[in-house]
Amino acid sequence: MKPDNGHANGAITWTNERRRLSDLIPWPRNPRQIKKDQAERLANSFDEFGQVETLAIGPGNEIYNGHQRLNVLAAENGPDYEVDVRVASRPLTEKEREKLVVYLHKGAAGEWDFDTLANEFEFDDLVAWGFRPFELGINGAGIDPNEEWKGMPEFDGIGKTPIKVLLINFRTEEDYRGFADLVGQKLTIKTRSIWYPERPKELIDQLGTKEGLRITNES
Repeated sequence: MKPDNGHANGAITWTNERRRLSDLIPWPRNPRQIKKDQAERLANSFDEFGQVETLAIGPGNEIYNGHQRLNVLAAENGPDYEVDVRVASRPLTEKEREKLVVYLHKGAAGEWDFDTLANEFEFDDLVAWGFRPFELGINGAGIDPNEEWKGMPEFDGIGKTPIKVLLINFRTEEDYRGFADLVGQKLTIKTRSIWYPERPKELIDQLGTKEGLRITNES
């Protein structure tokens, strides 16, 4: 017989049921939160895809997972709206509850394959759906040069913004050096981005000017 590992009453099973939102009891210690833009995307997902994920609750209707979905659905549909729930066969202890929420959202949630995201998905879509540009390796993306330049001397440059930004990963330093030779540019440990073909030197020298905000070979 397998040990209980501290569980209050052994293994837990789950059943599918329906509940009104007003019957559900939030956890006062819930460590998860949601920002306005995230809540808007969550509401949009309900409008487009419906309720894909169920809420996890205990026998007494206490919520184990799904607080943000509860809030968004209640705001859009009112307290009498019914949702699909997964009901635990027994109440979770407080420690089990803490462990479950961390497992579901961090410890056992998997992670992104950024190679696949970079090669198979559109950058603008990923940002619109919730990624931050820096998470995708694009430092400074989303910055408005005109706002950043307020109070600085004007400069009429001839540069253009890029038509495509490509995230490239290197397995070894040798691969990195080989790429530098391939594109014919000097890349150092501090280099974060380059232009290809390389921008003329007179534009590189304009770092610190309005045009220079778009020239980001930080060698």
